Amino acid sequence: MAAAAANDDFNIRLESIDIDQFYTEDQLHKRYGIPREEVKIKTRVKNSLKETFQCSCGKVTRFFTTLIPILSWLPQYNIKDSLLGDLVGGFTVGIVHLPQGMAYGMLASLPPVHGLYVSFFPVLMYAILGTVRQNSIGTFAVICIMVGEVIDEHVKEEDYCGPQTSTTSPLLTTMGVSETSAADINTSKPDCEDLYLSRKIEIAAALCVAVGIIQIIMYLLRLGVITTYLSEHLVSGFTCGSAFHVLTSQVSKLVGIPVEKYSGPLSLVYTYVDIFSNITKINWATVIVSTICIIVLIIGKEINAKFYDKLPIPIPWEFAVVIFSTIASYYGLFYENHDVIVVGDIPTGFRLSVPKGPDIGAVMLEAIPIAIVIYAIEISLGKMFAMKHGYDIDSNQELMALGSSNIFSSFFSCFPCAASLSRSVIWDEVGGKTQITGFVSSSIILIILLWLGPLFESLPQAALAAIIVVNLKRMLRQFDKISGYWKVCKLDAVTWLVTWLSVVLLGVDIGLLVGVSFELVTVVCNTQIANGYVLGEVEETGNYKNVKRYQTKRESDKNIIIFSYSGPLYFANHERFRGQLIDALGFDPAREVTAIKSLQAKAEKRREKEKADESNLGVENMGFNFEKGENVIITDENDSGISTVAFSRNSFDNNNADEEKTKEEEDTSSNSSDVIFAYGITHVVLNMPACSYVDNDGAKTIKSLFSSLKSLDIQLIISSCNDTVRRALNPLFETSKPPFFLSLEGAVSHARGEILLNLDEHGNVIGDMNIKRRGTIF
Repeated sequence: MAAAAANDDFNIRLESIDIDQFYTEDQLHKRYGIPREEVKIKTRVKNSLKETFQCSCGKVTRFFTTLIPILSWLPQYNIKDSLLGDLVGGFTVGIVHLPQGMAYGMLASLPPVHGLYVSFFPVLMYAILGTVRQNSIGTFAVICIMVGEVIDEHVKEEDYCGPQTSTTSPLLTTMGVSETSAADINTSKPDCEDLYLSRKIEIAAALCVAVGIIQIIMYLLRLGVITTYLSEHLVSGFTCGSAFHVLTSQVSKLVGIPVEKYSGPLSLVYTYVDIFSNITKINWATVIVSTICIIVLIIGKEINAKFYDKLPIPIPWEFAVVIFSTIASYYGLFYENHDVIVVGDIPTGFRLSVPKGPDIGAVMLEAIPIAIVIYAIEISLGKMFAMKHGYDIDSNQELMALGSSNIFSSFFSCFPCAASLSRSVIWDEVGGKTQITGFVSSSIILIILLWLGPLFESLPQAALAAIIVVNLKRMLRQFDKISGYWKVCKLDAVTWLVTWLSVVLLGVDIGLLVGVSFELVTVVCNTQIANGYVLGEVEETGNYKNVKRYQTKRESDKNIIIFSYSGPLYFANHERFRGQLIDALGFDPAREVTAIKSLQAKAEKRREKEKADESNLGVENMGFNFEKGENVIITDENDSGISTVAFSRNSFDNNNADEEKTKEEEDTSSNSSDVIFAYGITHVVLNMPACSYVDNDGAKTIKSLFSSLKSLDIQLIISSCNDTVRRALNPLFETSKPPFFLSLEGAVSHARGEILLNLDEHGNVIGDMNIKRRGTIF
């Protein structure tokens, strides 16, 4: 009855699944596989070079349209659908560029006009070479703070102007603002200050070239994939930590307290110590200006958010703050009467610069994290807009666009450019659809640079600082993401916190390195601590689940161990895998094999010793047949004569068996494992659907496991592994190898005896399978 029930159960399961699931990998490949054409490496290289350098009209056209994307989309530009949105978007973004460019220019430790340069030259180049239609290239707070740290590290003011005893803002001093009188505000420029400013511009231009070169090299090497190591939670923690540096750099300008610039680890701590040490020197007029600007900006942004659907375009409150604060400062004589620090000299036209080779080499290492962060931010925004509007972007071409933009703009006294989240969102919201918007916004900046720049010389720095601080709201609110990360993956939340804390305490560049290193460690830990567990068939479902979490009631599978491992098998976790499998088996196969071989060797030595003793005693086998259990007659010659002793084989065996048993118990008393056959295990099924790859150490571990189990007369079966894993394992098995089943169902059925494989003399699968059903094979 039990056998009939088991057959019926198998028949039901057989009818409910695809018969192909019972195939082994070798059988499936033999029947359905497509032979792989073996091509020598030399031939492959030759064919690849021939295809690469083969010239045709279509190939040349594709090359230039890929390298210069504007050639592909501009001829197809739809004036009716896109022109109005691009014009409105360009005007709006250009207006936003003005306050942000000037504010972020100060953030980069340069005069504000250099922020306007970055808002013009790189935008033109990116519009020609870029593939993202809504990215607004120019100044960005995080990049500006990184650039400012590099400039301050390489250019010390005391090296040019001596120790600073003045209470004037260092930035104002670099722009030539004198303390002697208001009349000299735009005319007094000591030689030391000119040299100091020129040197900072040279380092900024060299850094811009270095960043561009790194991005071009990344393009040539197709290293756009490097941003995959900058996860969303890492970038979030990094930008949030950088926002604290940006905020700290603007506090002194908001309250009018002169502080020394710090860089490196604990720079934020030193800055706040300096601020609170000089708290009595607060300029209350500056505080009033900054407070009013912050209130206007916060209220204005809330109005834009509340009436988002009713406003044709967002109101440019930053531009309004710049205009009204400049007018108030000019007519209210803020600097002359209240010592409110203003922007100062804004020259018209452009300032050319030629980066020097030694300077480029000096900043090359510091340019690497800046180049990577620029690309990571830009490609993240690009993917967001591409997904929203349904077009494709070329990740590697974006490296070419960014690199070319930085190299080109470095000859016009620019610092490295990046995509701005706030301007890009405005670009998209007001209807900008192509990079024509970039050309329009550049036209607005060009007009300001050529003619309108001097009108903003009375603009208070506190107003620009207020614009920066209010625009940090989005980045500072990223703490809200921690709870979401924690619910999904706790390591992601920890990575966010480690990155944020490292950036805040150690600096932007070192903090980014620490964050990336920690994230890579988490990746290793996630694979290294992968868990293995024993599976069992859940009754009446046909599913195999963890026996510790589900009830499995199939008694006939007690001789089968199904072990599943949820991760790759490589050098860092192969010992963990082996230990978990040993725990599942209840014994160590390698130790059992060693113990059995040791017992066999000792038994062999005892037999040889007994034979030698028998020979010394003059043992004579007088027609005795040990196999038939006949009696033995042993003659023993001694001094008193010859005596004959007769005994049976059974008594001999029993006596020796007792003696050997005692000796074996003594020899194996230190071994906690019993002889393997006492466990009653006949098959071990290794289920590997989650194993993405196996390295040499992992493959050797499986080979060792297979050999040990085979010596114990236990068959190892591998199921559900991918082709990469199977190809990695196959070369290790010379004559005999375990069967690879496509599915766990097929492997277990074979272990139960429901599938009979045709095997050669080495135990390898040959031919097709035989499926046993109701006592028959068909």
